[in-house]
Amino acid sequence: MNPRLLELREQRGQLRARCAAQREAFAATHGVVLARVCAVADTAQSGARWLKHHPGVVGVAALLLVIRKPIRLWRWGRRAYSAWRGWRALRQRLPL
Repeated sequence: MNPRLLELREQRGQLRARCAAQREAFAATHGVVLARVCAVADTAQSGARWLKHHPGVVGVAALLLVIRKPIRLWRWGRRAYSAWRGWRALRQRLPL
């Protein structure tokens, strides 16, 4: 076989091994952080899914807020509205 071809094959094997080691190192360092973020996102998604399937709970909670403390309801309403507007602005700026 051509010596140059053998040299290229050896280099290719070394590069593949180095890439695999780099992938493993990246997964070891950043995989933990990504796993935590994904766990939080999964929890939020399951909570939203539960609320979607149990809308009566949201209605009862809102009714209790109106009956008990109307001022607190307005305060939380303003906070929720501000959070919603902030989320919309952030979504527009994020490249999706």
